[in-house]
Amino acid sequence: MVDEAESTTTSATESIYRKAADMGFEEEMKNLKNKLNGWKQVLQPLYSALIWEQSYYPAILTGIVTLIFILLWYFEPSVLTTFSLLGIVVCVADYAVPIMCSTFLDASKWTETQENKHEEICKAIIQTKQQTSELWSSFIQLRDTMPKLYFVSVLVILLVVAWIGNVVDSMLLTYFLVLAIVMMPGLKHQGIIQKFISQRAQQLKNILGQKLKKN
Repeated sequence: MVDEAESTTTSATESIYRKAADMGFEEEMKNLKNKLNGWKQVLQPLYSALIWEQSYYPAILTGIVTLIFILLWYFEPSVLTTFSLLGIVVCVADYAVPIMCSTFLDASKWTETQENKHEEICKAIIQTKQQTSELWSSFIQLRDTMPKLYFVSVLVILLVVAWIGNVVDSMLLTYFLVLAIVMMPGLKHQGIIQKFISQRAQQLKNILGQKLKKN
């Protein structure tokens, strides 16, 4: 009886937390949709390109990133100039895009399918934010619960990164990093990352199984 009561209490508590999380997610969705309302006509083709809805989108994304870095390599702007130009582009886009969308695009032609797509984009943004937060929380938890493993892992990672930065040109390294970030949504949406992880896990499992059989 006591176990049943504890189980019922636990289930009720989990249900309350789940409802609170759902309400928080819905509220966050609503706020994000309102914030991105002026960008929704632009976000849809951009999102379609990032998740590779067409087979030629990866080539276009690679070409755009490559062109940007070729220009940076050719003109050789300083780091301060590069970030200033990036800030200018973001500032102008943040101001001009909503005005241009409301001026040149007819909001009355916005369909239910497009609205569902807009909700899907907002949901993907929130989920990415939550996954990043959970990853950071796990990292902090590792520092608190297993400080030795945390210390060794961070030290090894930083040493490897320092070695790579010393061997590979910084511009080339930044290019590959930006290209990986741009390609990540498409790799994830197409299931390529999950497939790669599953294959490596299966290979590791087979190797360990063969070693155990030999022993």
